[in-house]
Amino acid sequence: MKPTRSFITVYGISPEDAKDFSFDYDTSSAAIGSDDLMEQLVPNNGSWGDIGWMELEDYEYEEENRTMLMTIETKWEPPTEWARVASRDCPYFQNRLITMSTIARDECWVEGNAFMDGEPLQNKRLLNLESSEVFKYYDEENEEDEVDDLDALMWDAINKFEQVCRDFYLGEENNG
Repeated sequence: MKPTRSFITVYGISPEDAKDFSFDYDTSSAAIGSDDLMEQLVPNNGSWGDIGWMELEDYEYEEENRTMLMTIETKWEPPTEWARVASRDCPYFQNRLITMSTIARDECWVEGNAFMDGEPLQNKRLLNLESSEVFKYYDEENEEDEVDDLDALMWDAINKFEQVCRDFYLGEENNG
C-alpha cells in the first residue's frame, strides 16, 4: 500500500540552528520510519487534524540552501494541521516560511501549502488527475506514457509552487 507523501521545506535555517534542532529533537527517527519527531514537534495528536498516523520517512538539512527537508507519510490526508501548528509552536520554525507539497497515495492529486507562524499562506491543488489518467502511466500496453512522465508532471507542479512561494514570500527570484 502506497502512502500519501508530504514534502516539507523550512527555509532560512542556519547551520547552527540545524545542529541545535538535531540535538533538541530526534531527527534520527527518520531512519526507522517513526513518528517520534512528529510527536515532539506537535505533541497533541488532537492538533494533527484528521491524521490517524504519520511517519517521518526522511530528514535532511541542506546547508547550501539553508533549508530543512522532511518527508512525511500518512495514510490518506496530508498533515496540513500538523504543519500549521508546527510553524507556530516550534521555536526553530517561527518567523520562517514552511512549504508542504503533497502527492496523494493514488497519485490523482498534488497539493501545495505554505505557512508562517501558524498562518496558512497558500492552499492550492497543483495537479488534479482522474484515476484513468493515472492508470495509463502504469499500463504496460501503453507505449506513449510512462511512470517517469507522471513523476515529471507531478514534480514540475511542485517545483513551480515552491518557486512561486520563494519569490513571493522570501523575495527570491530564479534567474536560471
